[in-house]
Amino acid sequence: MNPTELREFLHDPFVASRVKVENLMLVGLGLRSCSQTTIPAELPSGPSMGEEIDARFKPSLEKLRAIQDQKTKIKEIGDIRKGMATAFDEIVEGSSEYKSLSTWAKKLGLRVNQVEVRPTVHEFYLYKEKETLKELQRLMQERGKLRVEAVKKPDPSRGQLQFAYPEEFNGAWIRRMGRLLGYPDCCIDRYAMDREQGVNAEARAAVQLKELPTNPDPHVYIASYFFPCSPACEKAKAKGELYYQRLSELLPEAGEAYEVILVENLDRVRRQPEIINEYLSRLRGV
Repeated sequence: MNPTELREFLHDPFVASRVKVENLMLVGLGLRSCSQTTIPAELPSGPSMGEEIDARFKPSLEKLRAIQDQKTKIKEIGDIRKGMATAFDEIVEGSSEYKSLSTWAKKLGLRVNQVEVRPTVHEFYLYKEKETLKELQRLMQERGKLRVEAVKKPDPSRGQLQFAYPEEFNGAWIRRMGRLLGYPDCCIDRYAMDREQGVNAEARAAVQLKELPTNPDPHVYIASYFFPCSPACEKAKAKGELYYQRLSELLPEAGEAYEVILVENLDRVRRQPEIINEYLSRLRGV
């Protein structure tokens, strides 16, 4: 795209700034082979979309809790899931925000692989190369197997998260996905090792920040929901500086936007344990 189109893209209110820069532009520039956007959560109106779907199915879910007959319950669950999928199509995929995200991805020459995590939560992967898609498909197949295993043999120590995201407890899966998303090997290994050893990676990363006498270089925090091996990781910092340089060369405003996002990423890591606790509280309440 030419500079005028890129400026139009950067000012589009229907796509979140972080998603524009980290997930579309960096992949478009070939700096990341793949990016992941959670839909609808990472759309500008994502929370309200989720609330609308929840409100629509709240009576059905309350009715479900009262059903004692197992066959009737299974049928009701199936009906609710179908209804939620239809609501997702209508409310999320029918929104201007989703359509804008899809349109800009196409304009940037990106391919899309959309994966359903739950009827009302999808992952929107952007990539350019066919080999990336093949690896994504392999990873999604393996995640499906891990999900089945989690249901058959749940680990009480892992809580509800193991059913929604069982791959978060599989080091080999984490390492492959981390490489696909363009993270430094040292950071991937630390995150995977934390998960394998039952260490809360988010809490570890937050504590590392709190123990520092001064704020670290934000360039280390190259992407949202990325937890570096250390706040002083040189490999992550080098990537962040390269991303900033290439974005600035493409369009100065893009580099400026990325600098703001880097600071936000750092702050999010600092607050991530609280964010996760809030999410788990909502999950337990469903």
